[in-house]
Amino acid sequence: MDKKQFIDIISAPTRFSSQDRGWLKAQLAKYPYSSVVATLALLADHAHGFDTPEERRAVALSISNPEVLDTLLANASSGPAAAPVADDPSFDILSEINTFQEVSFKTAPKSVILSNFLQVDPSEEENEASQDARNRDINDKKSLTPDVSLGTETLAVILEKQGRYDKALAIYKNLLAHNPEKSSIFAPRIQRLTTILNSK
Repeated sequence: MDKKQFIDIISAPTRFSSQDRGWLKAQLAKYPYSSVVATLALLADHAHGFDTPEERRAVALSISNPEVLDTLLANASSGPAAAPVADDPSFDILSEINTFQEVSFKTAPKSVILSNFLQVDPSEEENEASQDARNRDINDKKSLTPDVSLGTETLAVILEKQGRYDKALAIYKNLLAHNPEKSSIFAPRIQRLTTILNSK
């Protein structure tokens, strides 16, 4: 954010050029939950006749004394166009002043809540896309073979019916190791599967 332009706007918060309005709208898109920028953008819109009742309600929800807003709106006017000023990347006062203003779900109109909820930061979309690609790569590399340590008797029976005797045998051996009292059930199955695998 440009330090000089921000200070100029703060020092005369009711006079706005067309350039100020455009710059404030860009800042509002960048910092959608900043009540300071939202208020200034509303004043700039009002000075140029572009404000809407929805915008007024949204801003009124984010400030502590909505009556002050009426006074500011009454005094807002368009001023002479300011000379373009280069952005100073080292100054970002909005990160220090109220960068997040939570919308009240009890008092806010549904349209305001939905518009704030549905706003997506482009960088988040890029992060989600790269995360999805990584997840697909991981899933492609994962084997579809069952985990022996998680095997159950039912899974072993299913694998045996599918002809995947080695996997079924591994599950039966694991089950026998953890349930020695069921050796009368698992031992014959292990012996049968071992015979089948050795005969191949």
